[in-house]
Amino acid sequence: MQPPVAARPTLSRDLDRSLVKVESDKGRLRLRFTYGGTRHYIAVGLPDSRVNRIVAQQKATQIELDIASGNFDETLKKYKPPKAAAKKREATTVTGLFEKFTAVQTKAKDLQVGSLCRYGATQRHLDAFFSTKPADTVDEDSATAFAEYLRKRVVERTAKDYLTLVKSCWNWAEQTLGQNPWASVLERVKPAPKQKVKPFTLAEVQAILAAFRTDRYYQHYADFVTFLFGTGCRFGEAVALKWKHIADDYSTVWIGESVSRGVRKTTKTGKDRTITLTPTVAEMLSARQPTNVDPEASVFPSPKGKLLNDHTFRRRAWTKILTRLEITYRKPYSTRHTAISHALANGANPLAVAEQTGHDPQILFKHYASVIQKSAVMVEF
Repeated sequence: MQPPVAARPTLSRDLDRSLVKVESDKGRLRLRFTYGGTRHYIAVGLPDSRVNRIVAQQKATQIELDIASGNFDETLKKYKPPKAAAKKREATTVTGLFEKFTAVQTKAKDLQVGSLCRYGATQRHLDAFFSTKPADTVDEDSATAFAEYLRKRVVERTAKDYLTLVKSCWNWAEQTLGQNPWASVLERVKPAPKQKVKPFTLAEVQAILAAFRTDRYYQHYADFVTFLFGTGCRFGEAVALKWKHIADDYSTVWIGESVSRGVRKTTKTGKDRTITLTPTVAEMLSARQPTNVDPEASVFPSPKGKLLNDHTFRRRAWTKILTRLEITYRKPYSTRHTAISHALANGANPLAVAEQTGHDPQILFKHYASVIQKSAVMVEF
């Protein structure tokens, strides 16, 4: 006579009693269920996230089906993730994760030198603060501590820029990291309002141009500065200018390239435009163009015939000229701000100014509303 076989739990009764639930424990997913009168907890091995909950639910469904079909593995080995030791070896550090993020962004967005500098600076701070800390162990407390670390070393606005990149990194890795601890931290970083830079006055512009034209060391840059003030171009766009970009009669110039840290690329907006030149700028270019000029040659090269470097120009020429004139320092980029401000104050059509300078019209109205010439818009009858 064969020994009696233990009765298996009935399907309906067992599923009701042993329904496998997905829950979060300290930010990590686990499964909870009761089988044979015993409460079981199984770590899924993943942080809590929308995608990871789908994975956990699939595991829960598998357990329920095994229970219903009588194939439940009471050792639980079938349902457990790989050994923790193996997972630990594969853990990605904070710095390693950000390196991968930077590589992906560089390729996807074609990041230029200026942007890469921000990514590089963020990477260095992460290296110094987190060292080899696994990325999936960063919680809101450690994120807050890093924010405080940054605020002691850089200005609030720069700290916010760096934290924004880190938050984007966590968003990018959401499937493996789960909740993003940087979002709430970033909300608490509030840069102080920044006063708008004043444009140069007409008298200051004339003094700056005269100083460059007569300076024995920096007169080489006089035409370049004239072009900046006269067109409102971005610094890099003027540096990228080639003779082939200028109309034969010097009436217009095509802007479709820019140079940043010696690297030629598209304009900031990725769009080209044609600028109508003032008589003063047109005459300057006509007088400047050499006989039998190479169309590929730079219009405004450095004294050594290379591409102008913005740091070198600002440090050696721009700063010294303003200091000598006792004019409050503003970056060379203020030539663009000055050109736009004076054009609008002089009654120029804002949309035409936006088109000429490659500005987004909405941004232009937002930043220059105070200088746009106000006049009656209704017709007098």
